[in-house]
Amino acid sequence: MREMISKLQDRIQKAADAVLGRIQKEEAEIRLRFSYLRKPERLDPNNFGSKDDITTWRDSVQQFKEKESGLDKLYADAEQDLGNALVQQRINQSIADQIKNELLQSFPWGVIKKKSELMREFITEHEDLLTFYDQNWGSWKPGSVAGTATFSDQKLAATFQDLKDKINTNGQQIEELYKGMVQ
Repeated sequence: MREMISKLQDRIQKAADAVLGRIQKEEAEIRLRFSYLRKPERLDPNNFGSKDDITTWRDSVQQFKEKESGLDKLYADAEQDLGNALVQQRINQSIADQIKNELLQSFPWGVIKKKSELMREFITEHEDLLTFYDQNWGSWKPGSVAGTATFSDQKLAATFQDLKDKINTNGQQIEELYKGMVQ
């Protein structure tokens, strides 16, 4: 009997690792890319040497967006994928359904949904910032404090500050959610 239970546990572990492992891997990659976009120098227009740099960062943000969308799909498909993985491990369908439901209940779905929403906003705000840089190229000068920019047009200065504030606020909220997901 113990041997049967041990084999069942091994099969459950393999199925869970296949599905949850993929999600964890993507989550880790997203978090790494996110942390890179969170660096203060990403919000300093003085770090862009030319408009070509903007294009490069747009491509990077687009890749980040695609990765985040892929992660959302993994979460959306988790129920079906987990069910299939358990059945592929030769676990009886009714037992597989019970195990799948237990595993899915362990997901912090509210946190995952909120993080996904904030991440989409974060990405959109970065796209907006890059558009701002592109449309207003050359309208800023380095500020008196390292990592800051000054604008002679107050409207541009206000728009720039608003974009930075939104990105930083969303970024901080996402970081807090990540902390909650780990616990």
